[in-house]
Amino acid sequence: MHDLKRMERREIRYTAHGRGATRPAFASAPIDISAAVLYDQVEDTIQDVAGDIGLWGGKAPQLLDKLAARMGKLADAPNSGRDYKQLTNAFHRVKMRTTPPQDRIIHGHCLNPECGAQLVGLPDDTMVTCQECGSTWAVAEVRRARRERMAGHYITGKPKLAAQWISQEIGIEIKRGDVSNWRSRGLLHPVETDVSGVWQWAKPELLACAEHMRLAT
Repeated sequence: MHDLKRMERREIRYTAHGRGATRPAFASAPIDISAAVLYDQVEDTIQDVAGDIGLWGGKAPQLLDKLAARMGKLADAPNSGRDYKQLTNAFHRVKMRTTPPQDRIIHGHCLNPECGAQLVGLPDDTMVTCQECGSTWAVAEVRRARRERMAGHYITGKPKLAAQWISQEIGIEIKRGDVSNWRSRGLLHPVETDVSGVWQWAKPELLACAEHMRLAT
């Protein structure tokens, strides 16, 4: 919440710089309206949850400290399940807003057959909620569905081309050396073509390697 408030005041923001790095950009005014709206929404959620155990009023930082000291009481509250879900969703929205774009990952696409929107989140997500239709899915299932959809699909080229494809597919930077390293370790099984240095890469294998790399970092 502290970082979100700083973004609201435009004390810091993340912008693309160089090879995907970020830098803070300082400015005195105006405020970041989207960050301010999110802060108010999350603070309302925290106040609602706190009210379920008799904590009324107060600002988000103070209420969070009080809630942390009363976790047992919160767990025993009649609406504990709903409160947990609301807090989890609220904090994930804050984390997404305060995380630089290059540290986010494209998990895949919404499994709702009437939606199919792109699902973007954080590498350590276990669940992801679609911002279009509101459906919530297990990240492992979303990624599995993406790999299955890519079954039988290949990309032909040098490791650099394979790295460029996977970078675009999952939204994070993958280097040529990463692809070559996966191949040397036996994690990829490309088929060599008649052209020297050109391979046929299975897209599901590339996805699996990149996903595992992000989970391990």
